[in-house]
Amino acid sequence: MDEQEFLNKFTEYIHPLSAYIGKEPAMRQVVQRYFDKLDVNNQGIDLPNNEKEFERLRDEALDKTYGKGFAQEYAKNKLIGIGGIGSVFEMQGDPSKVRKVQRTTEDPNIMPGFGIQSKETADREVEAQLKAMKSGVAPRLHALETYPVAKRRFDQGMENRSKQDEVMHIMEMDKVTTVDDEGGIDEIIDQKLKNFGFNNEKDYPYQGTKAQKQRYIERKSQMTQSEKAKYKLALSKAKLKLADEGIIHTDLGYGSEGDRREDHLTYDPYSNEMQIIDYNEVKTYNHANNLHEHTKNMNLKNEELRDYKPGAKVEHFLDHKVNAIIQGMNAVGNTEQANTFKGLYEETVDSGDLLAADDLVNQGRQLIDEHTMRDVDNFHLKFLRKK
Repeated sequence: MDEQEFLNKFTEYIHPLSAYIGKEPAMRQVVQRYFDKLDVNNQGIDLPNNEKEFERLRDEALDKTYGKGFAQEYAKNKLIGIGGIGSVFEMQGDPSKVRKVQRTTEDPNIMPGFGIQSKETADREVEAQLKAMKSGVAPRLHALETYPVAKRRFDQGMENRSKQDEVMHIMEMDKVTTVDDEGGIDEIIDQKLKNFGFNNEKDYPYQGTKAQKQRYIERKSQMTQSEKAKYKLALSKAKLKLADEGIIHTDLGYGSEGDRREDHLTYDPYSNEMQIIDYNEVKTYNHANNLHEHTKNMNLKNEELRDYKPGAKVEHFLDHKVNAIIQGMNAVGNTEQANTFKGLYEETVDSGDLLAADDLVNQGRQLIDEHTMRDVDNFHLKFLRKK
């Protein structure tokens, strides 16, 4: 079995199940099903928890189920992660890169779901990542490979009635370590603070005075708040850089903060550089054109001839930028400024003057661009201030 046949079968059979119940549970279910078929006496077969013993049974099940050589290709193509639609494999011979593999379709009657994406959306993902890459907020995309592949037998658990075959879509890009991979932002910050003398096991003054203990606790608390705020400022700046390219990433988590999807963010706590990954769910805007069309439409005397769609797009785009600006203002401790800015923006939008609203947002964006991590420290690290 060659690599292409392996990817074809993996994306058809194993990926959808993995996307639904998880990578490890899916593999155990595949193996369990195979051995259950061999259990003619219905005595039940329990799979071992020992990794080496399980791998031996896994390889047998994979080869017997999907064809000789499948297990070998599975071992060669190290599976890094599973998303709703795409699988991510480490590049053979180059662990610094990965390949995101997904099936796509041009059939408008097939809805995107576990294991399948519309080709138009996949192409848009590539375009968005290329733009984000130029702004420094996305992993470098090295190559794109596509080839025709026979349609899947089943779609979302039912017979695939599509009349069209599908297209395999493979993106080769730099491998990155996400915030989630490192245990979450709290763990990242905790590890950094340990390097700065705030390891509770080694540095806490257990034998010290009450004043020494209190000073340690206060300083660690201030350092923690500062590092969390730097993370927020880095995210604010990254979102605004994306917005400069007309891109709004819509899969960073719920709420105005947009920081819940730690598996879609990378962050270096020392350089404070952040990247955003997975551009499968984004909205793109031609903001300048929408603003121009809105202004032109509003100048029409006959209200029935006006097209309000460009204005709605302008407002929606600006709303996202405002959320990022407010996030940045709060990060450096300018809470009052953030509240004032939000109120002024809402007042301006309610007046219908989107040109003025756009100008206001550009001013706010400039403020965030000028803020540095030193501003964050200056606000949060009170123990550094001269008394």
